[in-house]
Amino acid sequence: MTEPEPPSVVTPAPPPRGAFLLGLLRDWGFAIVVVLFALATYNLLFGARPPPEGPAPHFALSDLDGREVELSAIGGEDGLVVLNFWFTACRPCRAEIPELTKFHVAHPEVPLYGVSTDANVPLATLKHASERLGIGYPVLHDANGEVAGAYGVEVFPTTVVLREGRIVKGHVGALNQRGLEQLVAASEVDL
Repeated sequence: MTEPEPPSVVTPAPPPRGAFLLGLLRDWGFAIVVVLFALATYNLLFGARPPPEGPAPHFALSDLDGREVELSAIGGEDGLVVLNFWFTACRPCRAEIPELTKFHVAHPEVPLYGVSTDANVPLATLKHASERLGIGYPVLHDANGEVAGAYGVEVFPTTVVLREGRIVKGHVGALNQRGLEQLVAASEVDL
């Protein structure tokens, strides 16, 4: 009797050069797309939003010289007021200060107020910091953050445009001069 032939062993062909690397790139590329999609969805659903349009909460805050300033007393033409909520340790806030100052110089008819939310900072210290940062527009001190809270500010900096006692536009994040000009111009259209 003849013995059966041993099964032939088939050795698979080696993968083409670079297949492993291409596989890694494909897998990691897919993972990165999934993560970016998840982040975009999260920001869309839960991201920072400007304060809602509607009646502007009234306030009375101290300026850097200790004088009380009321919202009703600072409106320009059409009751126009721009409020920029910030604090001294906020890098994006500090980065936009020169741009806001340029806007204030170019448009002195538009009342622009920085609303500092620095807690536990005496007015003299805030005044010194404002001078050191080169702020060229009036600063009000919201020492306990109540005004920022009333305006729905959650992220800094946030800029709000008021007209006739109403919030008509808002922007979360740093602005440059042109961006603020566009925000104010857009608020005119929405009247």
